[in-house]
Formats: sequence, C-alpha cells, structure tokens
Amino acid sequence: MTPAGAAPGAADRVPRSHAQTRTTLRFALLFIVLAAIAATMSDARWLPLHLFLAGAIVLAISGVSLMLTVTWSAAPAPPDGWVTCQRACIVLGAGGITLGRTLDLPVAFLAAAGTTFLVGLLLQAGLLTVTIRRGAKRRFDVAVVAYVLALVLGAVGAALGVVLATAASSTTARDAHVAANLFGLVGLVVGGTMPFFAATVGRSRMSPHASARRLLLTTCFHAASLMLVLAALAVDATTLVGAGLAAYAVGIVLVLSSLPVVTRRQLQWAGPRLVALWLGGVWWAVAVIMTAVDVAHDHVVFGGRWLWVLVIAGYAQILWGSLAYLLPMLRGGGPDRLSEGFATTRSWLGLAAVNATGISLAVALPTAVTVSGLVVWLLDGAWRAGRVGTVPVPRSRPA
Repeated sequence: MTPAGAAPGAADRVPRSHAQTRTTLRFALLFIVLAAIAATMSDARWLPLHLFLAGAIVLAISGVSLMLTVTWSAAPAPPDGWVTCQRACIVLGAGGITLGRTLDLPVAFLAAAGTTFLVGLLLQAGLLTVTIRRGAKRRFDVAVVAYVLALVLGAVGAALGVVLATAASSTTARDAHVAANLFGLVGLVVGGTMPFFAATVGRSRMSPHASARRLLLTTCFHAASLMLVLAALAVDATTLVGAGLAAYAVGIVLVLSSLPVVTRRQLQWAGPRLVALWLGGVWWAVAVIMTAVDVAHDHVVFGGRWLWVLVIAGYAQILWGSLAYLLPMLRGGGPDRLSEGFATTRSWLGLAAVNATGISLAVALPTAVTVSGLVVWLLDGAWRAGRVGTVPVPRSRPA
C-alpha cells in the first residue's frame, strides 16, 4: 500500500526498487568473488582491495542507499534506465581500472575507466537527490545528506586515483586517495546508515539519541575531520593528520552511541546480523585510532595491517551483516520464504570467522592463521548467499 501523501507514481516503488537493487547486488557479489580469487593468486594487495572497495562496496552502496531512500522516504523509485546507466558506469569503471592496471594497458584506457567511475559516483548523487526530493517523508533526509557528501568525497578520491594511475605521483597523493575513499565515500555512508539500519535489522525503534539534528551534526563532524586529514596531507603536516584521524574516531563513537540498545529479544531475532553491525563498527573505530597512533610514530600511513583490519573486520563485516538481512528481503516469495532466507543467512560461524580474522590481523599472527579464518568466512558466506538465491519460489495455489 502506498503511504498517504506519497508522490504520484509511487504505487510500485518498492518492487521496482527491490528489482533494481537485486541486479546491483548481483554485480557486487561478483566483484567479491573476483576479489577473493585475486587475493589467492597474488601477494599484491592492490588488485583485491580495488575489486572489493571500488567494485563490491561501491556497488552495494549504490544499490542499497537508493533502495533505503525510496523505502524510508516513501518516494517513487527512479527510472530503470538511469539506474542501469549509473550501475554500468561503476561496473565498467571499476572493472576497467583493475584490468588496465593488471595488464599495464595504455594511460588513456586508465583515464577513461577512472572518469567513467567518477561519472557513476556523480550520477548516484543525482539519483539520491532527485529521489529524496520526491519523497513524502522527511525523516531520512539526514542520511541522504551523508550519502551525497560521501559521494562528493568519493569523487575527489576517484580523481586522485586517475592522477595516480596516469601521472607521476607522491605518497601524499596516494594517502589522500585512500583517505577520501575509505573514510569519506565508505565511512560517511556507513555512519549515515547505521542508526537507521540497525533499528531495521533488530526490529526496534531508533535510539532516542538519534535525532535528526544530532545525526546531521555527527555527519558534518565526520566530514570536517576528514577534510582536516586531507588538508594536512596536502601540506605534509603529520601532527594535523593524526589530530584529524583522532577526531574522525570520535565521530565513529558518536555514530555507535546513536544505535539502538540491543536487547535479548532483538538478539534472538537478528542474532549475528545485528552483532556484525556493532562489531564492525567497533573494528572501524579501532582501525582509525591505531592508524592515528601509527601517524604519531611516523609509521606508514594507510599502508600497514590496520588498513586490512578496517577493510575486512570493519567494512566487510558490516556489509556481510547487512547482506544477511537484505538478501532474504530482496528475493521475495512471501513470509515462509522470507523466514527460510533469514534462517539461511543466520551464521554464527561466519561471525566468529571474520572476527577471528580481524584479531589475527591486529596482533600479526602467522599468515596461515589469518588466511584460514578468511577462507572459512568466505566459503560459509558464499554457500549461504548461493542458497538464498537458489531456493525455488513456491508456486501459488490455483484460485
């Protein structure tokens, strides 16, 4: 049923938005598989990181942010053609960048791929802005502000990436590229979504601390902290880089404090899906804090073990917990099929494996231990994702 006051044309907004998101997430899952394969075939970290971050994570952000905006603001879904165009820009851009670097293709190819990716980010910002303006409910506006800011910072990171791939560059430019993408594009989206999404996953009300004003101030504080980091990197002011990262970590704590308090009933219902959001947020904060410590000790910035901790135990765990909720929701088929899907994606083994991997990376255990935990997590997740996608839809009874 379309909510009262919804914009014209919103009658099919949810099924249309779900269909768009299903297609986008299929591409995201493909990039996850490619990243896992790349990680096993080479010791170089560049290829799996970019397949996962530029491919899987950005596609997940594209599909899920738009779906949540449509759902929570009671807005019509955007036209399929524009969504397809935006998705194609990200797929072709991320795929082209990784292929071009791997095969050492001409600079012009890399520049074209990077520009295509950047266009995809800007198209996503446009789709979100148009969609939220057509919505009947204003509660989610603050999250879309976070998304658009994230995409702008991601565009800055993409532009720096094109420079890195096509011209002589410095370590400072590389660090700025990493910071803009990891803490801007991904971090602001995670921070803007979690207060809303944690309540959805746990079937609870939002925290009383999650007022629109507080969430907007938290987003602005996060963005300002990152801008300080980027400005400090530009002038090679190490102390200010550390201060900006410390402030950014405070912003993460503010995000976590805006999540609903977890109750026993919610744990019984959501289980590892909800715990993964919380633990992923904690790892996110720990990785940023320890990166600030590395800066203070003149260690390599954004290049050591804490980068992997952030990506795997932080962001990837949050993505895993989110998909464990979203995949059953998106496949449809009625209440029974939904319950089957939630049971399939309920994995305490996967939760234990990804956090064991995070601990192994954080304390520098032997590589074999880290890889073992990662393999268990990936295989368990792949089996469950495949199971959710392959269980046949029961036929409807004849009238």
